[in-house]
Amino acid sequence: MSRFFSVAFLILTFVWLSIIHAESTLASSLQEDGADLSDVESLLGRLEKGSIEERIDAVNQLGALGPYAQSAVDQIVKAMSTDDLALKYECIAALGQIGPLAHDASDSLTPMLTADSNLFQVAALESLRRIGTASPDAVALIRKLSQDSDASAATSAIRCLVMIAGENDELVRNSIPRLVKALGDKRTEVRNEAVLTLVEIGPAAVPAVTAVLSDADYHVRLSACDILGQFGSDAASAVPGLLPRLKDKEDLVVRAAATALGRIRSEPDRVLPALIALLGNKSTPIRIVAVRAIAEFGPLSKGAIPQLLTLLSEESVMLRASAATALGSIQDGRPEVIDALVGALSDTDGSVTVSAANALARIGSPAVPALVSKLSHEAFRGLIVEVLGEMGGEAESAVPALVKLLNSDDKDLRREVYISLATMGPKAGAATSALMTILQNPEAAEGRAGAAYVLAHIGEKKAVPVLKEILKTKQTEQVSRAAAWAIVKLEPENADNVGIVMPHLIQATSSEISLVRKEAMSAFCTLGKSAGDALPCLLEHAESDADPSVKALSLQGLAKIQATAAQSLPVAVASLSDPDVTVRTAARYLLGSLGEAAHSAAPMLRESLRRGDQLERIVSAWALVHVEPTPENFEAAIPLLLKGMQSPNPGVRAEVAITLGTSGTKSKEVLSALETAQKDEDSQVKEAAKEALSKLTKVP
Repeated sequence: MSRFFSVAFLILTFVWLSIIHAESTLASSLQEDGADLSDVESLLGRLEKGSIEERIDAVNQLGALGPYAQSAVDQIVKAMSTDDLALKYECIAALGQIGPLAHDASDSLTPMLTADSNLFQVAALESLRRIGTASPDAVALIRKLSQDSDASAATSAIRCLVMIAGENDELVRNSIPRLVKALGDKRTEVRNEAVLTLVEIGPAAVPAVTAVLSDADYHVRLSACDILGQFGSDAASAVPGLLPRLKDKEDLVVRAAATALGRIRSEPDRVLPALIALLGNKSTPIRIVAVRAIAEFGPLSKGAIPQLLTLLSEESVMLRASAATALGSIQDGRPEVIDALVGALSDTDGSVTVSAANALARIGSPAVPALVSKLSHEAFRGLIVEVLGEMGGEAESAVPALVKLLNSDDKDLRREVYISLATMGPKAGAATSALMTILQNPEAAEGRAGAAYVLAHIGEKKAVPVLKEILKTKQTEQVSRAAAWAIVKLEPENADNVGIVMPHLIQATSSEISLVRKEAMSAFCTLGKSAGDALPCLLEHAESDADPSVKALSLQGLAKIQATAAQSLPVAVASLSDPDVTVRTAARYLLGSLGEAAHSAAPMLRESLRRGDQLERIVSAWALVHVEPTPENFEAAIPLLLKGMQSPNPGVRAEVAITLGTSGTKSKEVLSALETAQKDEDSQVKEAAKEALSKLTKVP
């Protein structure tokens, strides 16, 4: 063993437990130091010729780069043949961190499954799980390990098998009782792995997990509540077992049960009274969790309004903020609710103020008069303007009052007014005259930028000649980029505009203001393939932008400009693990757009069919059958695709209809959904459904 690891080999356990944290920390530090994350050449040089300490460090950094280190796979595999145990371990872990793009190296991990070290076995299992593929020989070894007497190896093997063979695999299903038993293991890492595996198996685990809700071991009860909560509505059958846990002797279990019941959102007539009763609990954390669970039921929770109003005056900041959020979720516009929330805008704590503002935004038009009346208070003006903007078109009646604020001396306030009017879209049409006057005024400076932005959202095409004239003259970059963006928004199909708008849009991607970057990415999406020059900008912001909405639009932009798999696959795979759901969903859309060139991501997409919110799962299903259009994948995807036909987004409905047409499935459910879609109010959906039906019913 090397001098660097002269201490006992078991110290590697600590390294393993630190890997997940190290990945994000190291990647962040590399970005902060200005390192080029796509260039792995220097690290490969150190891996090949450096000292053992340098080689370990190099492979650790390559692993932290994740999919961006795809080109290093062969050399990592070569380095894995070392006699140095520490380096071998880091190589195993790095291949897993690179993930699906290391699929060609999966065979090299097979021998590790028979290693003498349990640590190497578990590391290899985790890496194969992340890669998502394994040879038949490896699968046989994984199945054998799933029966191992050591719960650590067994749970890791079962979790790996879920990814590779699927949740319907017979051995996986038969392993559920053992995983449930592992919830009571003395080792924290084993309990955690069992929880993750049961969640990944999905609703099939609900009965077995429900059965241990009354287990004598507090860890088991706590884990069971957590697992069931993650299943959401699929765990509705567990409600009778969860309700008694609201009176558990352990506060953490009570909180976990309340959270689970909120996420499941079933049997409100039984669950809501029990949750409301918790609002009188002596424990503040329990009361906070109860409020949040009540909020999950939305308008069905109206019976809790009196108690929630009382909680707005509680000493606990988190309790006050949670109560305000819950009132917004219920969306009850009765005067006493609006008055209480408007009063909460004066709370001494900013988090309560923001929660109250968001709640008023969710209540919508009934709250507008009270908010407009508050515009006379300078201290609240900016916040009120922002809230009215969040309401979108529901705040239409506030437009005249907002237009008056455009004469304010407060530059920041004027900017917020422009943004709020823009979010109202065509409903802000009453502001058109005032905005056109500002747009045509050469002395208006930043006002012209704001006016262009709002007029584009309103859809005022009379602004186009003025906007084009602006781009012909010397203006501040702020005005020019706003004019360029507005032209794309108002004339999305006019290819003649590309040459005059692209330089300004590309420059806008370097703005410190996230909204400016976001709108630039949106314009690239609209321009599609003709915005190919934006590829470097889209890649950069998809990888590292601090604003999730900008990252998501950048990923969509890569799909719209038809970036190749070689260009965009690494960032798409990396983004599948992003904490933000909009980014993950956009990554799935990009993968689906890449088609079979992204086949290596199929295992992750199959897993995604069981996890996340409904839209995320629908997009996963759509993407899966595009990257790997097998009968098995279509069979798994069609139930979700049928749900996609009910999406409020016509773009989603159209894409799903087209995909169903390629499925070859002529089931009653599919044909009925497409026949219904032929009567859709959206012409694009109608046409897609008509074409899909034609393909499916065409006689060979």
